[in-house]
Amino acid sequence: MTPKDQPRHGEVAPDPALARARDVAFEISCDLIGSSDRENFFVALNDEWERRLGHTKVELMSKPFVEFVHAADRPATEAELARLRDGNASAVGFEHRFATSEGGWKWLSRQVQSREDGNYFIARDVTEQVGIEQRRQLLMNVVEGVDDAIFTKTIDGVVTSWNQVCEELFGHTAKEAVGRDLGDLIVPDERKEEPDVIVGRLLAGEGVRQYTTQRHRKDGTLLTVSLTASLMRDHQQNILGVVVVTRDISELSLEDVKSRGEIDTLVWVGRVRDAIDEDRIVFYAQPIIGVRGQPKSYEFLCRMMSREGEMIQPGQFLPAAENYGLIEEIDLLAVKEAAKQIALGFEISINLSTSTVGRRHVVDAIADALRSEGADASGLTVEITETALMKDVPAARRFADDLSSLGIHLALDDFGTGFGGFTYLKKLPIHLSLIHISEPTRPY
Repeated sequence: MTPKDQPRHGEVAPDPALARARDVAFEISCDLIGSSDRENFFVALNDEWERRLGHTKVELMSKPFVEFVHAADRPATEAELARLRDGNASAVGFEHRFATSEGGWKWLSRQVQSREDGNYFIARDVTEQVGIEQRRQLLMNVVEGVDDAIFTKTIDGVVTSWNQVCEELFGHTAKEAVGRDLGDLIVPDERKEEPDVIVGRLLAGEGVRQYTTQRHRKDGTLLTVSLTASLMRDHQQNILGVVVVTRDISELSLEDVKSRGEIDTLVWVGRVRDAIDEDRIVFYAQPIIGVRGQPKSYEFLCRMMSREGEMIQPGQFLPAAENYGLIEEIDLLAVKEAAKQIALGFEISINLSTSTVGRRHVVDAIADALRSEGADASGLTVEITETALMKDVPAARRFADDLSSLGIHLALDDFGTGFGGFTYLKKLPIHLSLIHISEPTRPY
């Protein structure tokens, strides 16, 4: 034992076994451990510094360690170190970003204690935790900045967050809502099983989007709402709960019923959503007859099947799909099915809705579907109505040119029903015009 290690009067002699244990712990710890002198040069570092940051110990000790600290974090770091140097604190804790050898940054949470011969510290890599917290805060900022009511809940239905729009829509404050069962809070008695059914669908991998239902306010008023639900997961894909985005469509529903004379139109939105998710949108092939009576190709007719196997005509469900943003999904389902049939040697004609025509990403989706099935683009004909063309003629022209450049044929559906038929034939790459003799057979 060296004179330096000799115990002073009244002190207990150092335990060699304990000293060895400290040395081993220093080397095998998953934390970053070390010491620095008063000039902020590292003096001793364990191997975890190299494993975590990529720098060698020689590189880390070659200059004051604050030069490895992110410029935005240096003032706060130097202020804490000054407190130790000036004797205003014996220990401090802080977080800062530390440079890696690859040019990135790691967030380190450091606890530093001052001794006579310098500072001793232990640091922990908290990059992942900081990232999670930053994403959480960003999400909260988004949630509070949107016009939809957004809340989160556990799998078994306990509310865990409740934004300001939820307070305005349902009448319950966040303090009143968080911690309560959603079913007791806003779900009508006749729909008590619905939240569990929705969670079951999510756990089964199904989508729940634009689901139309009813919820009640704190004062008992019933609201017609459209909701979208999805599972929340952590970075390891563990399920944390469910996030639900809700929109009040009560007034929209009332206006729709008044203007169209339909009974509970919005109920069809939920039915169509379910049919899409459950693969119950089907397509029938109807032969297209040329002017001389010979079959030329086949046109897809869209139908929806009920869960009981009943065929539902397009006039019952497509208006709701058009009005509430589901028609593009149906159009793309038709595209994918057409590509499969074309790959088998058939020529297929499909209708595209007015709202789909002109959207450039739809052309990309059509090209991708044909390519994935190995289908010849010339086997596809896209039918567009004069109404769709009149909605935005420049956009329709671009859309038509893009389709034509792929080798896809373009047909003018219901030629002659409007005033611009011949104009469109002249200005657009129209390959043929169609006249429907039997109106009820039209899928859209």
